Amino acid sequence: LIMARVMLTAMLCLFLLQCTVANAASRMNVLMIAVDDLRPSGTAFGHPEILVPNIDKLAAKSTVFQQAFVQAATCGVSRSSLLTSRRPDTTYVLDNSVCPFTSAKSHNNWQSLPEYFRSSGYTTAGFGKIFHPNTCEGAAVGERKAAWTEPYYHAPCISLGSIYNGTCYESYPGPLPMGPGGKVTSIYANASAEATDDTMPDGMIAANAIDSISKFAAKNQNGEISEPFFMAVGFHKPHLPHIAPKKYFDLYPLENVSLPSMEDRSTPINIPDGAWNNCGEIKSYHDVSKDFAACNFSQTQPVNDTIAREQRQAYFAAASYTDAQIGRLLDALEANGLTDNTVIALWGDHGWHLGENNEWAKHTAMTWANRAPLLFSVPGVQGKLSQSFAEFVDIYPTLVDLAGLTPMPSCETEEMSQNAINCTEGASLKPLIVSEDTKLWTTEGKVAAFSQWPKSSMGYNIFTKTSDGSPVRYTEWVKYENHGPVWDKCTGKELYNHTADPNENRNIVDSPGLSDIVKTLSDQLHTGWRTG
Repeated sequence: LIMARVMLTAMLCLFLLQCTVANAASRMNVLMIAVDDLRPSGTAFGHPEILVPNIDKLAAKSTVFQQAFVQAATCGVSRSSLLTSRRPDTTYVLDNSVCPFTSAKSHNNWQSLPEYFRSSGYTTAGFGKIFHPNTCEGAAVGERKAAWTEPYYHAPCISLGSIYNGTCYESYPGPLPMGPGGKVTSIYANASAEATDDTMPDGMIAANAIDSISKFAAKNQNGEISEPFFMAVGFHKPHLPHIAPKKYFDLYPLENVSLPSMEDRSTPINIPDGAWNNCGEIKSYHDVSKDFAACNFSQTQPVNDTIAREQRQAYFAAASYTDAQIGRLLDALEANGLTDNTVIALWGDHGWHLGENNEWAKHTAMTWANRAPLLFSVPGVQGKLSQSFAEFVDIYPTLVDLAGLTPMPSCETEEMSQNAINCTEGASLKPLIVSEDTKLWTTEGKVAAFSQWPKSSMGYNIFTKTSDGSPVRYTEWVKYENHGPVWDKCTGKELYNHTADPNENRNIVDSPGLSDIVKTLSDQLHTGWRTG
């Protein structure tokens, strides 16, 4: 009898071991690439002037979501929503200083995206800017120590990710170009003669991530995944200041840099009071403050062509620099034989104005600030463009699904949103990615995306289509109280038809004949994402 029990126990252990091995083999590795302040760039996203050949190459074999929207147009708020799959009214994160896991006692045990993979048996490794730095448990541990099995890697200069003349930009002894004091220059090619990709923080991030790829590959030989990994690699550029090696500035001769039309560079007509942003982030740099003042920059006065070209050139150069680091990462994945068993996701944490709407940087409710690049590459699945709406709260459940893990439950009630260790306020986009049904790619999926932006009141956005198929943005600026909207305390509304007015130059919410459309959109916005 004892021998029989021993044999039974041994058989059970062998069975469980086989199941564990089989389960690991059925799972996919994940490489998640985050790019700070990257607006839709490159051919796949409709902006080929920004040269990002490596993103374009990845996009050719990916599902590219061309209508993807963040939950708020600033780094910390967007990333908090993305990494918890919960919206700002749930996370209580409305600026870059708040940690979603400590903003309420019920949030303490929330499970972040990398934590979910760790709890599922994955090796988890983080590099660079994933969570917003120094808001939770500190940059040294990647903000969420429980998320990572491997020591977290940050390159020097984690605040702004910039080295100028061999010294962190934030602590440079100066003087930097354009004068002394504070944030001095927003745009500059790294002045050191010996400056290369590798001497900038993003190059260091790429190099360390590549080392880990080689290490992980050694544990997964012959295409078999014995120890699946989740890697999150976050690049700083093109975040301000736009400092990059000179060769990337040389890609964009200043005289060849495009400019939006004067209509597109103007503040939208009939915009509600307070909806325009005074560009405080970029004006915190001495050169911009000085140049903008010389142009009499205001809500009614854009900057001149030369300044606009200089800022656009610098942004383009910084984006191209980061694209080169992404290329190094993807090459390493292929060289180590991991492309056939690794899901790749790439996203920018929000959009960016480059003079459109008379705005610079982010921090608006406008589409240029809220639409961001998002793509997923899955081995064996052909590339395609999706016009379905997507939201950044969808990224977490989508990666869980694509990796072959147990799907996340939906946050079906407010109580569940606040108290569940793990649930999603988004939806998995997997059906739109792996389906071979071309009708699904174009006619189904999400019918709307939602975002918000806090100013003196809260601007709540819905991006959707009207009954005639026209894509629109509809916004209500309302009182914000107890972590939510007070809809009957509305100070302004906006409506833009993206077919007739893709750049949002004229607010048509009060135009004759649109009252029924406005009523429908308002009802849909008030009903919100749970049925959106």
